[in-house]
Amino acid sequence: MSEVVELLQELIRIPSLNPQGDAGFAQTGEDKLARFTGDYLEKLGMEVEFQNVEENRPNVIGRLRSKKPKHHIILGPHLDTVSVRGMTIDPFGGAIKDGRVYGRGACDTKGSMAAIMVALNELVRSKKLPSSTDIWFTGLMGEESGNDGIAFLMSSDFFAKKGFKPDFGIAGEPTDLRIVHRHKGSLWFKVKTRGRSCHASRPDLGENAILKMQKAIDYLAGGLPKSYDHLKDPLLGKCTFSITTIRGGSKINIIPETCRVEIDHRSLPQMDHAEVIARIRQALPDCELEVTSDRPGLDTPSNNPFIQKLLGVLANHKPRLPQKDFLIGAPWFADCSLMAKGGIPAIAFGPGSIEQAHTKDEYICIDELEKGAAIFGEFFKTLD
Repeated sequence: MSEVVELLQELIRIPSLNPQGDAGFAQTGEDKLARFTGDYLEKLGMEVEFQNVEENRPNVIGRLRSKKPKHHIILGPHLDTVSVRGMTIDPFGGAIKDGRVYGRGACDTKGSMAAIMVALNELVRSKKLPSSTDIWFTGLMGEESGNDGIAFLMSSDFFAKKGFKPDFGIAGEPTDLRIVHRHKGSLWFKVKTRGRSCHASRPDLGENAILKMQKAIDYLAGGLPKSYDHLKDPLLGKCTFSITTIRGGSKINIIPETCRVEIDHRSLPQMDHAEVIARIRQALPDCELEVTSDRPGLDTPSNNPFIQKLLGVLANHKPRLPQKDFLIGAPWFADCSLMAKGGIPAIAFGPGSIEQAHTKDEYICIDELEKGAAIFGEFFKTLD
C-alpha cells in the first residue's frame, strides 16, 4: 500500500466534523486532526504553530523554509468535514474497496491534505528544497460553514506580521486535478416580512405576513434573476438566485405575524454584492433584509507564473490534452476566494471529484490520489 493511501486512512479515522448543524456524531471540531497534522509537519522539520480560531477549532500552520526566502506560497486544504448523518458506510473507517478509499473527507478534502503532506515529505527526503521559496501548509478550520479559518487567517494579518505577503495560494479541493482559477461567489441573505396576527376567523383584523412574502418571492424568483440575465460568463454560465428555506406562521388558526425566506445567490466574479443588495432593498422597501454570508468570486488570470508551472507539470501527465482543458471554472466557492480578496493570487486544486463530496458513501479513487501526490511533488520541484 502506498504512503499516501495509508496517510489518508489515518486522516479519515480522525473525526473532524464541522459542529454547525447536525453533525451526526458526538465528537466535533478540528483540534485532533490539527494536532496530528502539526506533529507530522514538525517531523519534516517544519516550523509549526496553531491559531485558535474557536474552542477546539484551530488552524494549523507549518513553514518549510528555503535558504534565502524571497517568495512564499500557501497550501490550504481545510480540516473540517460535513455531517456523517445518513452515511451508508463507516464514515471513519478508511476502508479500501475496488481501488477506492472510503470515508467522510476522503474526497473533500482529506485526499488533498494527504497528497500535499506526502509530497512535502518526499521533498524533504530528497534534500532538494527550493532555494528562495518558502512553502506554507495552512490546515484551515471551518471551511464548510462559511470559510471561518481562512477568514481568521487573513484578518489576523498573520503573514504581514512576518514581513511579507504570499505570492500564490492553493486551496486543496477535489477538482479532478484540474485548475479552478475562476469560480462563483456566494451571497446568502434572509428576507423577512412582518404582518399583524389575529384570529384566523377574522383575517380582516390582521395582516398576513405570508401573503406579503408572496410579492417578495415573485421578485426574488423572477424579476431579480431577469435583471441579471444579460450577464453570462464563458466558464461559469449565469448567476443564480435560489430560495432555499421558508418559515412563517405559528398555528393554523392564527394569521401569521412574520414570514422569512433564505436565498442562496451564486454570483459571477464581476458582480458587486453590495449592488445586488441595494437593488433588492429598493424593490422590496417593506421587507427586512439580512446578509448572513458574503463571499466573493474568484478570478485569477491563467498567465500567473505559478499556474503556468503547474500547467507544465500537468502536461507531463496528460501530454495529449491542450492546456485549456486543465483550466476550469466552478459553480461552488472555496477558501481561495478569500486568499484572492486579501491580495494573494489563488486557485483551487486537488485530487478527487466534487461529485463525491458530501455523499453518503464518500470515496476517492486511489489512482487519482496517488497521481495528486506525484503532481504536487513535481510542482514543488519547479519552485526556485
